[in-house]
Amino acid sequence: MVRPPLSIRLLHTSLAHRAPTGAGPSTSARDSLASVLSSASADEATRRLFDSMTSRVRTEADEKRKAFRAGSYAPPHSLTSSSLYPEPRPYAKAPLLGPSKKIATKIDPFHLSQTSPLEYDLNPHFALQFVNPMGKIKSRAETGLTWKNQRKIGKLVRRSRAMGLISRWSNQPVQGGVATSDGRIIGRY
Repeated sequence: MVRPPLSIRLLHTSLAHRAPTGAGPSTSARDSLASVLSSASADEATRRLFDSMTSRVRTEADEKRKAFRAGSYAPPHSLTSSSLYPEPRPYAKAPLLGPSKKIATKIDPFHLSQTSPLEYDLNPHFALQFVNPMGKIKSRAETGLTWKNQRKIGKLVRRSRAMGLISRWSNQPVQGGVATSDGRIIGRY
């Protein structure tokens, strides 16, 4: 016995005289089923019917899932969950935080001269070299210092701000905050 295609069988079971008693689809459901089947080819009609009958909501994983084509060969390892639902690509690398220790020790002027940036805490022009035009402390990627000296530069800038030698909101020195050659602050206090 040759069976008719699935779309024809579904169409016949949706008719009133072939529907099971008591739990049959309503007339509006039958009409919409017949319109779907008549408006598209048999394969598209069955696909639409199955999609409408499933109550499962499509997720993002379903969108990424590889579709299986009828009549094509699929090796068994391609049916594993890791191949059907591939992992998302990893996030982009974090931005550079400055030179490596090996490079920083070769280019850091404080490390090379074995001095501390905190020795220049009364010189506002020195502190302003490590502040951007908005008044923020430059990052280690911009200064090229070692981690240790970058922390000391941050401390130097914060001290200079607290003493009123440099502005908190720009990279301009505060008027009257310039020190003399012997280290005295003039005109401010």
